[in-house]
Amino acid sequence: MNKKSPSEEKQPSSENSVPEVTVPVKAVAKTRKTTKKRDPVEESTPVEPEVAAEEQAPVKVKRAGWVWLGILAMLLIAALGVGTGYILAIQARKDADLTRIQIAATTQYELSLQDVKNNNLVMAKRRLEYVIQIYPSYPGAADKLAEVMVQMAQAGNTNSQPVTIATLEATKDTRGAAAMFETAKLQWASQDWPSLYTTVNSLRDLDPTYEAVQVDGLYYLAMRNMGILNISNGNMEKGLYNFSVAEKIGPLDADAESYRTWARMFLNASAGYGVTWSRAVDGFATLYNMVPNMADFNGVTVREYYARSLAGYGDYLQSTYDWCGAVTKYEASQGIMNLQSVIDILPDAREKCANPPPTPTPATTPTPESTPIP
Repeated sequence: MNKKSPSEEKQPSSENSVPEVTVPVKAVAKTRKTTKKRDPVEESTPVEPEVAAEEQAPVKVKRAGWVWLGILAMLLIAALGVGTGYILAIQARKDADLTRIQIAATTQYELSLQDVKNNNLVMAKRRLEYVIQIYPSYPGAADKLAEVMVQMAQAGNTNSQPVTIATLEATKDTRGAAAMFETAKLQWASQDWPSLYTTVNSLRDLDPTYEAVQVDGLYYLAMRNMGILNISNGNMEKGLYNFSVAEKIGPLDADAESYRTWARMFLNASAGYGVTWSRAVDGFATLYNMVPNMADFNGVTVREYYARSLAGYGDYLQSTYDWCGAVTKYEASQGIMNLQSVIDILPDAREKCANPPPTPTPATTPTPESTPIP
């Protein structure tokens, strides 16, 4: 049998009573002793350390965002600096290249002038062609090249050294080419430009390499002067074609450019003749102040075309009942050339300008209602 402790024996048997718990003295003392010896580290630790860490986290995140923003700004500034430096470097290189080209072109142009003085026309031509190649807008280079080419054709001496070819080849029979070349020089001396053109073409077909520089010069002279000749004879389109062919060999001189300008103006004014009188009047008026005796292939001069254009414009104004405007054009035409048609109509136009007749009312088609019954 189990023996009951004294405490258990003293417990009442009633179920409603709360049992007393008697704690031994030693156990209480031990508990107090354990409580008094708590770790001081634990006492200094916050009650809720997790909550404190959560409160500090947003501050760290905000600081990290500002750091990245600063880094991004620095990268943008560096990129802008690199891009600006790259653009400036490209522009500086372009400026340096342009300066280098200008210096080279100026040097070669001045040397070409010395070559012309020394009668070394071939070298001068090469220098000028080089100048135009690297700097097409170099002032005076094109005109100087045309002048040198004309001098080369006139001199008949290229001062060029033949190029030695190492390979063996059959000797060409140049007797025909030599005879043609001599004939071409005689034709140039007599200014027989059509015959010179024919001879040079035949020489090129026979031997394209024979005295190529001088033959090119003669061909240029033939086409340039044939252009002037055709335009002077009223063949404007042919003359313009001759100039375009000559221009493939060398630039045109000032005289040839003038003839080309006049031919283009003549064709433009002629396009309005009999169609748009105001266009014809404006075109021939400008040309009349420059070359009044220039004529077409029929022999009609700019002077006559201008006078007839003014008369035609006057007729047009009369058809629109502008009597005084017509008188002005008729009188201007008569001041340039006496045309019988203007002499006949001018008195009537003056009368109508002084005493304008009533302007006729445009005829209207009668309506069926107003048509009289027969």
